[in-house]
Amino acid sequence: MIVDTHCHYNLEPLLSSWETHWENAKSAGVIASVVVGTNLDTSKKAIELAGKNPHFAATVGFHPNYFKLEEQLDEISQLEALASAEKVVAIGEIGLDYFRLSDSPADEVVKEVQKQALRAQLAIAAKYSLPTCIHVRDKGAVAYFELLEILSSVKQESAPCILHCVSGPSEYIQKAVQLGVYIGVAGNSTYPKSDTIRSAIALAPIDKILLETDAPYLPPQSHRGQTCEPWMMSETADSLYINRKITADQILSNTQAAFLDKIPV
Repeated sequence: MIVDTHCHYNLEPLLSSWETHWENAKSAGVIASVVVGTNLDTSKKAIELAGKNPHFAATVGFHPNYFKLEEQLDEISQLEALASAEKVVAIGEIGLDYFRLSDSPADEVVKEVQKQALRAQLAIAAKYSLPTCIHVRDKGAVAYFELLEILSSVKQESAPCILHCVSGPSEYIQKAVQLGVYIGVAGNSTYPKSDTIRSAIALAPIDKILLETDAPYLPPQSHRGQTCEPWMMSETADSLYINRKITADQILSNTQAAFLDKIPV
């Protein structure tokens, strides 16, 4: 019994045949999925799909790569209307992504806009007592530690935070764990060169580890080069059990705690 805590049934190539992908996932032991929004359109689609499938939940949010201009920050105000929708269980996927950004003045502006967007969406999450699904990526360490600074400014009584598709230096992971975050483990944890990701997983408490596919991205090792499909999650689950001896029951318990018992299992 596995819950896919981060899946993009609302994006192609999954969207047009989502029912088939869901049936295949069920055959592989997936009992529920969280459909994750990346902008207004995909957030609305996530809510729509969750309304069609009793085993889907939705998140709503703006992916950091969505933001290029300060004017786009005005769109975040439209997120509030979605945050209170039925079956919305988190704000996400939000965060910081400096991976393709340089230190040029133009890119520094983009980074600042991303930080403003993250703070604004964290405020919405706090207002509606919703967990957050965080995306953070960088070639170096700057985005990771700037994320920690922002998260540390959030009140302690705020809802859980999930580091989707965990990555980053060990010092960052250690500090994130101290903040009580949950760690999302995806198919890239099975790649031969993903030692840093496996190190991050090793640092996480057993009760803070979740499973995800991030489908249609990041297929597990035996399916590299293919579209990641939700049923492939079982390979990631098997790898996680081998490396951390975490049972499916433990992960299910972690998932319900991270999403405040709102996952429709």
